[in-house]
Amino acid sequence: MSARARLGWLCLIVFLAACTTATPDAPGQAQAPVGPVLSAPEAARSYAVDPQASRIRFIVRRGGSLARLGHNHVIMARQIKGVIRSADSPQRSTVELSLPVSGFEVDPPDERAALGEGFGPVPEAAVAGTRKNMLGDKVLEAARFPVVTIETVRVAPKASDWDITVRITLHGVARDLTVPVRVTLDGTMLRARAEFSVRQRDFGITPLSVLGGALQVEDEVAVSMSLVALAGDA
Repeated sequence: MSARARLGWLCLIVFLAACTTATPDAPGQAQAPVGPVLSAPEAARSYAVDPQASRIRFIVRRGGSLARLGHNHVIMARQIKGVIRSADSPQRSTVELSLPVSGFEVDPPDERAALGEGFGPVPEAAVAGTRKNMLGDKVLEAARFPVVTIETVRVAPKASDWDITVRITLHGVARDLTVPVRVTLDGTMLRARAEFSVRQRDFGITPLSVLGGALQVEDEVAVSMSLVALAGDA
């Protein structure tokens, strides 16, 4: 397997994302899970996530002195299932998401083009190799752990956004992460947007490194999340 193709497994994170419990005052710090996930009251209004309009993007970058020999990669999660429950008290609102890892897209040409420098075209063979490695036994182990789940642990409303602590279960490992989320409501449509970083090592995955570290995958992965949810029965 070429060094370029092997770089692909870097995409492992998906959510989406990484982490461990951080306090609401310190978004982005990872810690081990503490306490149960949050339950919304029965009276909370449900918004079903629209998988056609929602997306989660992971950017994994090459590193090392020979980084030029590898590729940066874009991983897209589009087949998102879930529900957002909005309670009268924002602190009781919840998010529940499910991401099938088999639906992750590797290096869509339009996404790479939109990112510009450092994200030029990638050969189809390299894309196929990246996806195979990502889903294989050394990374996501999709056969054993086919779904990534995200659940709410705590919500702290702020002036222009919310600090939401979510529990992410990926590759059999659960971690909590506090993320600043911008939420807007337009009639029956709810939108939630967030940008943050996660670390592969937080899920027990050691980033790929070859040639004595001269060519490697960076541990930190940038995550961009955009959710659209519609009011109705979930």
